[in-house]
Amino acid sequence: MTALLLSCLILVALYALYIAARVARIGAAPETFLDAGGTLPGWSVIFLLPGLAMTALGVERHLGLVARFGLQASHVAVGIVLLAMAALLIWNRLWFAARIAGLGSPGAALGQFYGSITLRIAVLILALLFALPFAADVLSFAAALLETATQGLLPRAAGAWLLAIALTIPAIVGGWRGTVLTLAMLSLSLLALLPGVTVLTELTAAERGFPVMPIVVADGILWDRLPGVVRYIGGVGKHVPQEGIFTAVAVSSSALALLGLVLSPPALYLGQTLRAGRSFGVASVWLTGGLTAGLVVLCGPVLAGRLSGGVPALAAALHEAEPLAGTALFLLLLLPVLLAVSFLVTGGALIWTRELVVAYLFPGLAPEAQRFAARVAIAFTFFFMAFMASFLPLTSAVLASVALPLSVQLLPALLGLAFFRWIGRGAVLAGLTLGCLIVVFTEPLGLILFEGLFVDLPWGRWPLGIHSAAWGLVFNLLLVLLSATVTQRAPDRFQRDRLHDALLAATGLRVGGRGLLWALALLWGFFAYGPGAILGNTFFSDPIFAPGPAAALGVPSLWVWQILFWLLGVVLVWWLAYRLGFGRTSEDRIKPITLGEAPGLRVPDWLAAGVARVTGRGTLPAGPVEAPRRRAARR
Repeated sequence: MTALLLSCLILVALYALYIAARVARIGAAPETFLDAGGTLPGWSVIFLLPGLAMTALGVERHLGLVARFGLQASHVAVGIVLLAMAALLIWNRLWFAARIAGLGSPGAALGQFYGSITLRIAVLILALLFALPFAADVLSFAAALLETATQGLLPRAAGAWLLAIALTIPAIVGGWRGTVLTLAMLSLSLLALLPGVTVLTELTAAERGFPVMPIVVADGILWDRLPGVVRYIGGVGKHVPQEGIFTAVAVSSSALALLGLVLSPPALYLGQTLRAGRSFGVASVWLTGGLTAGLVVLCGPVLAGRLSGGVPALAAALHEAEPLAGTALFLLLLLPVLLAVSFLVTGGALIWTRELVVAYLFPGLAPEAQRFAARVAIAFTFFFMAFMASFLPLTSAVLASVALPLSVQLLPALLGLAFFRWIGRGAVLAGLTLGCLIVVFTEPLGLILFEGLFVDLPWGRWPLGIHSAAWGLVFNLLLVLLSATVTQRAPDRFQRDRLHDALLAATGLRVGGRGLLWALALLWGFFAYGPGAILGNTFFSDPIFAPGPAAALGVPSLWVWQILFWLLGVVLVWWLAYRLGFGRTSEDRIKPITLGEAPGLRVPDWLAAGVARVTGRGTLPAGPVEAPRRRAARR
C-alpha cells in the first residue's frame, strides 16, 4: 500500500504542476498573477466550495468524533448548509463591491468601506494566522498520517517538508489562477472518494454495520440522540458529561464555527476574483448544500461505524480485500489537508503582497516586480509554515485553535458592508475587539497564557459546551448593536450610503421586505441544529401527538431528522440563490464609484500638524491650529 499511496500523491503533485505550467504559458499580464485578473472561471468555485466545506468540517476529525459520540456528533454536518448560505450571501455582495468601488481584496473592502486602517490590519493578521499556524497544524496531521500509512518509511518531519515543497512549486509557477484551478479538481475528487470509500467498506466488510447495527461507543454515551439542549459544565478540561458533549447548543455553535473558513481572507478573496455568472448559485445550492452536506450526513455515520479499531486497522482490512480501497481511505483524509494548506498559504501570501507590499511599501512597483514579490512571499510563507509543522507542532495547534472562531468575528463587519448600512466603524471595531478577547479566553491560547501568569480560570475550553466562535460572536453582536444606536450619523455614514445605494442599483436586492423568508430561515435553524433539534431524538420513532406503539423505522429517529432538515435547508438556499437572485452576478447595471473623503470633511488640524512636524514636509491646513503659530511668529 505504501508504494501505491506515494504514487498517487506524486500524481497529484505532477497534476498540480501541469496545471500551473499551463496557466503560466497562456501569456496573461503579470499583474494577474495576484488575482487572476478577476476572471476566475465559474466552475472553479463550483467545485472548490465543497472542498472548503469539507476542510472546515475536517474529514478525519469529523469521522473520529462520530465514531466516538455517534449521531450526536454527526449532527454538525447539517451546518454545511449554513456554510453554503453564508458563502452565497457574503460572496455575492463582496463581488459587486469589488466591481463597483474597486475593492478587490478583503482588506481593501473592509478598510476603505469603513475608513479604518485597523480593519486592514485585522484582515492581514487573520490571513497570517490561517497561512502559518492553521496550515502548519493540518500539515503536521497529514505528515503524521503519512508516516502511519507508510509504516515509518517517511518520518513526520520529512513528510511535512516534502508535502510543502510539492505544494509550493505549483503555487509559485501558476499564482492564484493555477492554485484555484488545481484545488477545484482535488475538491471534485473528494466528492467522489467519500461515497466510493463508504461503498467499498460496506462491500468488503464481514459484518453488518450502521444503520442496521448501532455505532459502537463507550458505555453511557447516547449515540443515537442529542443529550439535551445544554449542559451546565465548565467546558473541555474541566468536565466532560458522560452522555456526550454534543448538546443542541454545542451542535449549533460548532456549525457556526464552520463559517470561519468561508469568511477567512483567502476565501473572501476567492469570491471577489470570480468572473460574472451563475456560479455562486450552483456552488452553494447543488454542490455544497446539496451534494456535500448530503454525502457527509448519509455516508459519515456509515463510515465512522467501521472506525472502532482506528484508521490504520480499517485501511489494512480494505487493502487486503482491494489494495486500491485502502489507498483511497488515506487519500480521503489527506486530500482535504493538501487543499487547505495550498489554498490558505497561497491566498494569505498574495493578500499580504497586495495589501502591504504593493499598496503601502512599494506602491510604484511595475507589474513584473509585483509578480516577483508575490512569488517570494509565497516561497517564504510555505517555508515558515513547513518549519512550524515540522518543529513547532504544539505551538501551531494552540495558535490554530483560534483561527476559525476569530474569523467568525468578522461577520458583523461583513454584514455591515453587504446589507446593513447602519453598522458603522466604531461599532464594528468595538465589537470585533470584544469578540476576539472572548474567543482567546475560551480557547487554549488564552487559558494557557492567563493560567501560566496569574491564576486558574473557573472555566475550560468552550464553557457550557458552547464553541468559542459563538461566545465571541454573541458579545460581538451585542456591542455592535448597542454602539450602532449612537453612531447612526457618524462621519463615515456618507461613504456607506454611497456604496449601499450603488449595490442596490446594481443588484436590485433588498435584505428587508422578505419577512416570511427570514422567519422561515430562523425556524429552520431552530429545528435543524438549534434547541428544537432535540425533538429529532424520538420524533420518528415514538409518537408524540397520538398514543400508539413505537414506529419500527429500522434506523435512528435522529438520523431521519438530520436527512429531513438537510433537504429543507437545500430548499432554503435554493430560494435565496434563484428566487431572490443571490446566485448570479452581472456587470450590466454596475456604475463604478470612488470611495473617498466625504464632502465637507477634512483631516483634523491636530493630526495634520503632527504629521507635518514628524515628516518635516508639507503645509498645514488653515485652521485653529495656525492662529497661535502666526501670533508667535509676529512677536
